[in-house]
Amino acid sequence: MDLSQYLEIFIDETKEHLQNLNDQVLILEAEPENIDTVNEIFRAAHSLKGMAGTMGYKRMQRLTHDMENVFSEIRNGKLNVDADMVDIVFKCLDAIEGYLSNIMESSDEGTEDNEELIGLLNAALEGKHDEPAPQETAEPKVDKPAVGSEDRKKYLSIPVADFERNAMLEAKTNGMHVYATTVYIQESCLLKAARAFLVFKGLENKGEIIKSVPSVQDIEDERFDFDFSMFIISEKSLEEVKKAIESVSEIEEAVIEEFEIPDTASDSTVKVEESTDTAKTAVKEEKAEKKEEKKTQSQAKSSKPVVNRSVRVDIEKLDDLMNLVSELIIAKNGLVSVSGVNNNHEQGFNEQIEYLERITTNLHESVMKVRMVPIESVVNRFPRMIRDLSKKLNKEMELIMTGEDTELDRTVIDEIGDPLMHMLRNSADHGLEPTIDRLKIGKPKVGTIRLDAYQDGNNVTIEVSDDGAGIDVEKIKRKAIEKGTITEEQAEYMSDKEAVDLLFMPAFSTAEKISDVSGRGVGLDVVKNKIEGLGGDVEVITKLGEGTTFIVRLPLTLAIIQALMVDVSGEKYALPLNSVVTIEEIVPDDIKYVHTKEVINLRGTVIPIVRLNEVLDVEPVVDEDNTFEDEGLIVVIVKKGDKQAGLVIDKLLGQQEIVIKPLGKYIKAPKLISGATILGNGEVALIIDSNTLI
Repeated sequence: MDLSQYLEIFIDETKEHLQNLNDQVLILEAEPENIDTVNEIFRAAHSLKGMAGTMGYKRMQRLTHDMENVFSEIRNGKLNVDADMVDIVFKCLDAIEGYLSNIMESSDEGTEDNEELIGLLNAALEGKHDEPAPQETAEPKVDKPAVGSEDRKKYLSIPVADFERNAMLEAKTNGMHVYATTVYIQESCLLKAARAFLVFKGLENKGEIIKSVPSVQDIEDERFDFDFSMFIISEKSLEEVKKAIESVSEIEEAVIEEFEIPDTASDSTVKVEESTDTAKTAVKEEKAEKKEEKKTQSQAKSSKPVVNRSVRVDIEKLDDLMNLVSELIIAKNGLVSVSGVNNNHEQGFNEQIEYLERITTNLHESVMKVRMVPIESVVNRFPRMIRDLSKKLNKEMELIMTGEDTELDRTVIDEIGDPLMHMLRNSADHGLEPTIDRLKIGKPKVGTIRLDAYQDGNNVTIEVSDDGAGIDVEKIKRKAIEKGTITEEQAEYMSDKEAVDLLFMPAFSTAEKISDVSGRGVGLDVVKNKIEGLGGDVEVITKLGEGTTFIVRLPLTLAIIQALMVDVSGEKYALPLNSVVTIEEIVPDDIKYVHTKEVINLRGTVIPIVRLNEVLDVEPVVDEDNTFEDEGLIVVIVKKGDKQAGLVIDKLLGQQEIVIKPLGKYIKAPKLISGATILGNGEVALIIDSNTLI
């Protein structure tokens, strides 16, 4: 049976279970007697075992089966939780994650058997402190009935209700077959219910199951031996139906024959098993019940918001929907453009435009809400990482997170995980002092790392901070001079902030010894490039002896934004509105020079001037009769963190909602251009990334 169609679902659900297990084991490490946590871990391990067995991943199935056995003994009070046990379980979770990585790459779990881990789990079981189990008395071996014998045809003793008999008769009248079968599962099978489920799935396209004994619910709950019986209505031949059943692995045999419909229904006093559903209905019920059970358990377990409360949607489908919304906005801009040209338009035309604008705005907001994902889906793996780093670095530390329910666009979420992880690892390795050093200077022995996320207008801000030693600015300068990055004269006049910014230069590090955890500067250039590639920015605030804070600002979305449309030398450009601070009109005499660079003094703040026509390499507007000599210059003040710049433009065209379109891989665009948009009249306007100008 081809299970590849379920691979994506398997991968998603395995990720969920792994994250849940990591979270629960962290709780168990702090609260070894928490029986609710033990039960949750047991259930998650059991689910993972069932899923792996269903998909045929034997190694993952075996490892999770042994984990399940260990937590079964813990549930029964026969095994205690200690630090060694927690370490073993975390190693098991890492091994399962390794299997999952292989499956994601090649649909195969690989050849690693993890015998050492399985040995540790079995050793833990052998060392349990319960009394020896009583010796079981050997029972006489009973030979199984011969294959195909009457004793193997258990369906012969199943009572048939009146409505079931009528369904069989109607099927016969329509030229269909009625088959009775008893399916035998190998006794060595670990997952009887999973095998039975696959039999039901395999029969979906072969016919309709009108009765199963035991019931579908009992089979799902594994309340049956190693066999179950069914009545099937089908147009297919007996051989095809039998082949569909026996194609499932670990099925020993399917005894099947054409069923002779009884003349009358069985005695009504006999309890009829509850199952007249088709296999398809059974599958739907199973999924719905499991989903409801998972939701109930999650809500009962914690008052935190549930991350996955909705049906999964393929991101490609959302992208298609987003493209449709984009075209709708372009159409709206076209109507606005037409209405601006035609001064004799009727009032109804304006009303229609207002209505269209209202609809597109609402549709845009709705689609964006669908695309928004809580940042918790990224940060929930960090507590486990900090726990492992604490042991590896031999430092006591804790991670405090707030704002996990802050939402970001899915495209941003997918990219932000690695930069955040790198900053946290640097805080743990290079930021926090060793425990003995903290005690000497009167700090708490447990270092604190914080990750705080919150929405700020059209941006999301994420702060990663620690209460460690802070960044030694003088040390950075000395290292930069050694590397030849700056001169001693430059270092003398360099501000602390400018010195800290040197950390974001490629391959710059202040660490005396580079470890696999890395020093404060290793890879920060990659972090900066990744964040700026998402339209965001990162800055560092530090105080020697008190700690360091990395502040990351990211746009809520990368698809449809509010922009300020400007004209430079007759060409239209778009500036993202979230980076615009204000618009000023200045006279040429207001421009001063600092180190040969143009600046203006705006309300006590010195701001550098950038002439866009020079940066964009476009010819300036010719002023032959000195018309503009005494007129003011229009300057758009933009910001990046706490830095600002003034962009000189020719005209303001107004604010507009624009659709960001990528330029494609064939156009080698400079970093200054982040994309393009289509205007209402069909023209293309380039989008300027003002971050690159600051």
